[in-house]
Amino acid sequence: MNAMILAAGKGERLQPLTNHIPKPMVEVGEKSIIQHTLEGVAALGINRVVINAWHLADKLIRHVGTGGQWGVEVAWSREDRLLNTGGGVRNALAQLGEETTLLVNGDILWDLDLQPLLDGFDKGKMDGLLGLIANPPYKKSDFFCPAQGGELIRAHGKEGGYTYAGIMVFRPGALADYPLEPFSLNHFFDDAMASGRLFGQPLSGRWADMGTPQRLAQVQKEWHNDSLSSL
Repeated sequence: MNAMILAAGKGERLQPLTNHIPKPMVEVGEKSIIQHTLEGVAALGINRVVINAWHLADKLIRHVGTGGQWGVEVAWSREDRLLNTGGGVRNALAQLGEETTLLVNGDILWDLDLQPLLDGFDKGKMDGLLGLIANPPYKKSDFFCPAQGGELIRAHGKEGGYTYAGIMVFRPGALADYPLEPFSLNHFFDDAMASGRLFGQPLSGRWADMGTPQRLAQVQKEWHNDSLSSL
């Protein structure tokens, strides 16, 4: 299995901090977010990782290098324009090949048991298996609930439901027919849902995103070195 980390974005909601460093290089517990991510991927036994880069790409590439210090082999997918989440994956398909891939957003921290996600993916009936977490209070839209049979549907405006954790297992070939242009993975999710090929796996453990300065400050306060050691 490959892994891919989405790390190209500008991190606009964290400006001015991200005017000078890529969002995945923001530090929590004296390590960059992307270091935590690479260590977590390596702990799963995955040693080949593709990372896309655009915003301050040279800084990010110098920081990560070939990934050997964290037990992985990194290949870079540089973008000449920001391709958004879906376009970024589409652009990297040649490097991913046909091998099932674990996709991880580059701006989250996770201390989750991902084994059920890895074990649960069935490429015969799934284009994607999304890692799900209980819907956080600040999330007001675009969350999911399982339909009969396990396929996912949007839970527009409903209470409860699950949020996409920014972690999924997917079949790279499922994106091969999309044009090489900027688009959100939400388009892929909607298409896969329409064909009954998008499923979800609730995950247990801790998770946090750095979407705003307030949430970043809270994460930096709560996630200390000792509690991050298993990432």
